[in-house]
Amino acid sequence: MKISPTPVVVTLVAIVCIGLAIMYNGQKMAEKANSPQPAAIKAIAPNVSVINAAPSTYQAYVSGHGEAKAHWSLSLKAQVKGEVTSMSEQFSTGNLITKGQVFAQIDDTEYLQALASAKATLADAKLALQEEQDLGNQAKREWDRSGVTQAPSSPLVFRTLQLEAAQATLDKAQYALKTAQRDVNNTQLTAPFDAVILSRDIDLGTYVSIGDTLATLNSTDKVEITVPLSLSQWQNLANNKSGDVILSDVTTNTKWNGYIARFEQHLDDSSRQRSVIVALDKPFEQTTPLLPGTFLAVEIAGKQLSNVIKLPASAVSQDGLIWYVNDQNSLVSTHANKVFERGNYVYITPVDGAKNLKVVARPLVSYLNDMKVNPIVEEIQQ
Repeated sequence: MKISPTPVVVTLVAIVCIGLAIMYNGQKMAEKANSPQPAAIKAIAPNVSVINAAPSTYQAYVSGHGEAKAHWSLSLKAQVKGEVTSMSEQFSTGNLITKGQVFAQIDDTEYLQALASAKATLADAKLALQEEQDLGNQAKREWDRSGVTQAPSSPLVFRTLQLEAAQATLDKAQYALKTAQRDVNNTQLTAPFDAVILSRDIDLGTYVSIGDTLATLNSTDKVEITVPLSLSQWQNLANNKSGDVILSDVTTNTKWNGYIARFEQHLDDSSRQRSVIVALDKPFEQTTPLLPGTFLAVEIAGKQLSNVIKLPASAVSQDGLIWYVNDQNSLVSTHANKVFERGNYVYITPVDGAKNLKVVARPLVSYLNDMKVNPIVEEIQQ
């Protein structure tokens, strides 16, 4: 049987190719083993901006918010009944009126008649009292002339009881006259204090009854702002009411200089906070009037605090931490114990065991404790 030479040739060629491939791979592996190894890549510490922070003494400030309210707010009621017979042009909403200024008149005919009657009754009472006094004196003289040495058996002898009754009648008549005069005075509608008119509830010709609302008035002598404070804020507030007070309109940022009027001596039922009352005198006479109802930001100068660190607000992370760089240039985080805030700065208590800190000015969420960094100091603006 004759064998074909083709498979033999193919087999020989395959064996030769495999051998050449093994020789080539062996040569490349030897070259790679003999080549120089690359140098290890050294990790580069990122740059971070830090602030040299050291404890110092600072003026504490207490901040809060509140609404300006008039010192006095009055819903003026009618004390007498009758028709409104006249009304001042000044008696309109938004106008200022002075204490005692008459701005409307109720018909006083009935009350003038009552006043005249009270005067007549008083005159009769005075006459009756004088007659009783004269009769009593006469009775005493007659008793003395009679030669009787013992005291009378009844107070009626010297008309003592009659005199007391006449005196009581006179007292009643005097009070009746005062009542009648008061009613006459109440027919003239006046403000009990310098005020601005918020609402007018009557018109010319209106018939009013006792107790009807005539107008709503706000005093113009001063405005007061109730500012609730937390316990920590109260601890920073001076006790002598001497701190300067800055009032700022939260909408326009207009500012006024107020003062501390008083301290509340109770906790609010809903907020469980104690309030300080600040005030501004003559709000309508300011360069920019401070109108009741204005919502204000209030800043009160408090105590001088020592051993406090001042930092930019950006140095405190959203979770209330500050990051600083230790002597080994590693990051360390700790909770920021805020004493107070003012503007773009926060004031914190020192970190335990550290007098001077390199605080990271703008910490990132990617920071980790013990992370190596390269601190670059920047100056804090005063």
